Amino acid sequence: MIGRFFRSTVGQILLITASSSTVTFLFSLALFSWLYPNAPPRPPWPWSVAFRIESLVDGLRGVPERDRAALLAGVRWPLTEARLATAASVCDVLSKDTRELEAVLQDDLAATSGKVTVRECSDAPLETRVQILVGLGEQTLAVRTHAVDGTRRRLTFPLVGALVFLGVAVVLMSAWAVWLVIRPLRRLSDQVTTFGEQMSFVPLAEEGPLEIRRAAHAFNLMQERVTRSIQDRTRMLAAISHDMRSPLTRMRLQLDTAEPTQMVQKLSRETILMQDMVTSALGYLGNRSSSEAFEPLDLAALLQTICDEYADAGVEIHYTGPDALTVVCKPNAIQRAVGNLLENAIAFGSRIDVIATSAGDLAAVTIGDDGPGIPAHQLAEVIEPFVRLDPSRNARPGSLGLGLSIVSDIVQEHGGRLTLSNRVEGGLLALIELPLVASAP
Repeated sequence: MIGRFFRSTVGQILLITASSSTVTFLFSLALFSWLYPNAPPRPPWPWSVAFRIESLVDGLRGVPERDRAALLAGVRWPLTEARLATAASVCDVLSKDTRELEAVLQDDLAATSGKVTVRECSDAPLETRVQILVGLGEQTLAVRTHAVDGTRRRLTFPLVGALVFLGVAVVLMSAWAVWLVIRPLRRLSDQVTTFGEQMSFVPLAEEGPLEIRRAAHAFNLMQERVTRSIQDRTRMLAAISHDMRSPLTRMRLQLDTAEPTQMVQKLSRETILMQDMVTSALGYLGNRSSSEAFEPLDLAALLQTICDEYADAGVEIHYTGPDALTVVCKPNAIQRAVGNLLENAIAFGSRIDVIATSAGDLAAVTIGDDGPGIPAHQLAEVIEPFVRLDPSRNARPGSLGLGLSIVSDIVQEHGGRLTLSNRVEGGLLALIELPLVASAP
């Protein structure tokens, strides 16, 4: 039970705080012992003042009365004022400090001196506030001093050192405690972000305080179940789509060999559309489960080759960019993404412009057409799977709305971004930004 408590966040912070306090105490004790190995601590009020007055009285008693004034004049006593008088007026304030000093002096001087009186003078400055009167035969010793003179506590080196060490120790150990708690939380946050973007199961290390280990364990179970569910559904859809290809192929063969009636031609067209849909779905599902490796690719050469192939087929397409631009990527996936964007541009425009640039650690590929474009409020929505727009940009029969989704998945897998925008002169502009070095796991 105790061990489990100290594995929790509260227990660990409490343990660290207690450890820092103990270390501070031991350090202060060792510092005081090293600086003052034999000296006792300085006595508080009223012992230091009483000691000085008793020493002064003992010195005056050893000389004749006629020489006492000269002795007081020639010696600097650590008191504010000391003089001899035959009669002295007594101040009127009796406080706790004066009672304590008077009691000490009476006990120590009762056998050798006359009456001792200690009072505070309310109208006197702070330096001469306390009045001590000691009888010396026919004379009276009148002393004025500060109420806490000689006993005022100062910030000595041991005290300052202990306070500095205490502050540094608490700050450092508190920072260490926070770091111990925050580090697994930061890893958990990064893993959640990565899982949300890539939906791939990567176990998170279960370490740190008890609560954070529980959260990491729960997150691992959650992402394992979510990943398994997605994989099962993907396999199921892929199997269904794959199994549909065989009967569709047989149907198409039968229709091709049948009499060319109007009904047969209509059914043949519908069969072709269904085959296109199945092929598109299989391509989308296959892309999400691709295990292609990352390797260097000359993106500029790839774009020029694709543009040349389309130009040979009669498409008005133009490439602008460097002759060489190397990126680390999945070559087949990038080729498919560029091909999907070009197919969309060719389907809706008559002129295609392909521009490749690089800035910093990013490579950018821009594909623009002169087609009808996409409404501004649907630019983000059209990237989602199975989203189909109005007939102005949906002229191709058999489309499931997966082309841009496939491109977006491929670009995100590479740590990049797909952005759609409308050209000022008309048409759609698709921008792919890819890191020059692969950032995907």
